Amino acid sequence: MPHDHHHHHHHHLDPASGDRAVVWAVAINMALTVAQVVGGALAGSMALVADGVHNFSDAAALILAFGARRLARRGHDARMTFGWSRAEVLAAFTNYIALILISIWLLAEAVGRMIDPPEVEGWTVLILAGLALIVDLGTAALTFKLSKDSLNIRAAFLHNLADAGASVAVIIGGAVILIWDWRLVDPILTVLISVFILWHIFADLKPVTSILMLGAPAARDSAEIKEALGQIEGVTGVHHVHLWQIDEKRTSCEAHIVLAEGVEYAPVIARAKAMLVERFGLAHVTLEPESAALGCADARPDPHPA
Repeated sequence: MPHDHHHHHHHHLDPASGDRAVVWAVAINMALTVAQVVGGALAGSMALVADGVHNFSDAAALILAFGARRLARRGHDARMTFGWSRAEVLAAFTNYIALILISIWLLAEAVGRMIDPPEVEGWTVLILAGLALIVDLGTAALTFKLSKDSLNIRAAFLHNLADAGASVAVIIGGAVILIWDWRLVDPILTVLISVFILWHIFADLKPVTSILMLGAPAARDSAEIKEALGQIEGVTGVHHVHLWQIDEKRTSCEAHIVLAEGVEYAPVIARAKAMLVERFGLAHVTLEPESAALGCADARPDPHPA
C-alpha cells in the first residue's frame, strides 16, 4: 500500500536498533520509578512520588510503543486490510488516558497534604530528583531519533523532556525544604507538576484522537481538494469527498467525480490522481466516476418526497 510521498524519509531507521533503544529506555525508567516511589514514600515527599509515577507512565508508554512497533510490522491481511500500524496510535491514546487519571489522583493527594503538610526528608528528595534528571535526559537521548518516526514514541520523548523539567522543580523543592523547612512547597510542586502534565497531554491528545476519529490531517483541507478536483478537464461536479488518516504516515482520500457527457473516464481519473499526488501528496486515493444522467451511485430515495 503506497505511502504519501513526503513521508518516505522517515523510514531509514533500523527496526532492531530502534527496539533496543526502547528496551533500554524502559529498563532505566522502571528502575528510576522504583527508586523515586520508594524514596518519596520514605522521605514523605509527594512531589517525588508524583515524579516517579510520571516516570512509570513513560515506561508503560514505551512498553506499549515497543509492542505496537512490533505489531505494526505484521502488514495487512484478510481481516486487517489496512494493516496493524494504527496499533501505535491506540497505544499513544491509552498512555494519555492513563496519564490523565494519574494526574487527577496526584492533585487530590496534594490538596490533602496542603491541609496538613507532612515532614519531608530534603536530602533524599534532592538526591533522587537529581538521579531522575539524569535518567530523563538519557531516555530522551535514546528515543530522540525514533521520535521522528513514531507518534507514540514522540509522545514518550516529549514526556521525558517534561519529566526533566519536573525533576528540576523537585530539586528546587528539596533545596527549599533543607534551607527554610517550608514543607508546603512539596504539595504545591505536586499540583504544578500535575497541571503541567495535564496541559501537555491535552496538547498532544488532539492529533491522536483525530486519527482514531477518522479526521483529516491538519495540513490538508478537503474543501481545497474538492475545488482542485473540480478544475480537472472533463469534470463537471465533485461530491462525497472524504479525507482521513489511516495512520500517522498514510492519508486516504475518496471522492465521487461527475464527468461531462461523452468523456472517457480513464484519462480523467488518471489526471486527477496525478494532481492529488503532486499537489497534496495523496497516493492512497479512490475516485468514483459518475455521469450527470445516471446520478450518484449511492443516492438514496428521499424519505420525505414532496
